Amino acid sequence: MARAMISGRSFIKVFLGSFFIQSSWSFEKMQGLGFAAAIAPALEEIYGADEGLKKGALKRHLAFYNAHPYMASPVLGATINIEEKARKGECPKEAPSKFKSVVMGPYGAIGDAFFWGAVRPLASIAGVLAAVLWSMWGPIVFLALYNVFHLLMRWYGLKKGLELGDGVVAFIKSLDLPRWAVRLKYLSAALLGVLCAVTAVSLLPPSGNGAAKTASAVLASIAAAVLSGYAFKKGATIQALASVVLIPLILYGIIF
Repeated sequence: MARAMISGRSFIKVFLGSFFIQSSWSFEKMQGLGFAAAIAPALEEIYGADEGLKKGALKRHLAFYNAHPYMASPVLGATINIEEKARKGECPKEAPSKFKSVVMGPYGAIGDAFFWGAVRPLASIAGVLAAVLWSMWGPIVFLALYNVFHLLMRWYGLKKGLELGDGVVAFIKSLDLPRWAVRLKYLSAALLGVLCAVTAVSLLPPSGNGAAKTASAVLASIAAAVLSGYAFKKGATIQALASVVLIPLILYGIIF
């Protein structure tokens, strides 16, 4: 399919608007107003001087909408593509709204599991580990790791939605985010084990044998990583494992 013909300027406006999709959240329409505000620049371009059609399209997008905020970008892109088709008479004018209502539930679940359940714990644990090892690099590692995932989804998801229209559903499916969420959780469990071991070794009394201490840290990290991964495989959540490791460290830092 051809790329939806909106200008680069409108693309940037929609992209930036996707960051504020929850800024006007309400119990009645959830993210509906934010979605309408984000898509408005594209509707302006698609319907041009036809104020009646423009207002009608905008009103349709003020309806109820609720999904994971990072997964809004592929929905925005695909909806713009379908709006263009509706403008040309290639599909019913209700098609964009129907597409949104069909995908928002599954995309909410997928986004929650991947971004909240996997990426956020991974970035947090990596940030704490970096702070233990390199002090002020901790926040930088956290922000870099976390933002690379959702910024890619926001930008690339919007782009693919514009290109593919409702075909973006197959594209999102091809990313296999649920399986990647599980893989990232295993990685988080392993990093937790490394964090636990590195912290424990760093608290040992200074020793003249640096090589022995390094070897102890490596062996302890491997053992702790394996144990954390095993605990996760047996049903322990990453949040629970993180609490077991991080809360004692926080209390130690406060007390000592």
